[in-house]
Amino acid sequence: MAGIELERCQQQANEVTEIMRNNFGKVLERGVKLAELQQRSDQLLDMSSTFNKTTQNLAQKKCWENIRYRICVGLVVVGVLLIILIVLLVVFLPQSSDSSSAPRTQDAGIASGPGN
Repeated sequence: MAGIELERCQQQANEVTEIMRNNFGKVLERGVKLAELQQRSDQLLDMSSTFNKTTQNLAQKKCWENIRYRICVGLVVVGVLLIILIVLLVVFLPQSSDSSSAPRTQDAGIASGPGN
């Protein structure tokens, strides 16, 4: 009887030892997986930081391109308006030599007319 109980205790001890070995192996695997997960999370953090810097630089670059584009469009509009203004001034304002000689001729004609 004592031999049977001793064998049963030995078998239970062997089962517990096997379970403990399995658990220890699982703990080691879990530690390895956690280390890999930590490494990947660190890489993701670095990549997100790089991505953030890249997007900020790109946004700043696009902002300056937009400003340059607006300045160019504004200069073209101002240039076109100046050309139109100059053309209108030339067409609608009388020439100084034509306008000063024309009234003198009329005044001279009226003053030297037959009624005087």
